[in-house]
Amino acid sequence: MKILINLILFINILNAHPHTFIEVYPNIEIKNKIIEKINFIWKLDEMTSSMLIMEFDQDQNGNFDKKEIQYIYDYYFLTLIEYNFYTDITVKDKVQIFPQFYNFSSYIENNKLCYSFTIKPKLNSKDTLIDFGDTDFFVAMVLKKEFIKINDGTIKVSDLDNDFYFGYRMEFN
Repeated sequence: MKILINLILFINILNAHPHTFIEVYPNIEIKNKIIEKINFIWKLDEMTSSMLIMEFDQDQNGNFDKKEIQYIYDYYFLTLIEYNFYTDITVKDKVQIFPQFYNFSSYIENNKLCYSFTIKPKLNSKDTLIDFGDTDFFVAMVLKKEFIKINDGTIKVSDLDNDFYFGYRMEFN
């Protein structure tokens, strides 16, 4: 019986891992300590990218045209609303609904599928934390300090270890 229980636990552990890795590149504009705009670039891992690019690039020319980008937006990107885009923006200990986004685009760079989009949160930087992660552990959001561009102020990047998923936090200094 112990062997059966251990086998079941082992199989569950194998299934509890990210299926997609997304590198997050935020470009942050702050004016008078107010976060005016954040342009995000997400770069998906090569394995996920290769599968999706085969589906998205219908004419197989290595680029996405307007129709292909619209398809990605409608059937892939918008579905992430349900997950708050794996991004929790917390202001004074209260998680916010992800702000309206603008300028969505998708492209291929070095065999990776990339998403680009902009938010204009208008939040006080000293009261704001931004966490990246997936509580279901299917997507791993990866943020490194060198991925971040900021015009005013500094950013502290820290690991979030919440026992059941792993993520990253951006704190504005």
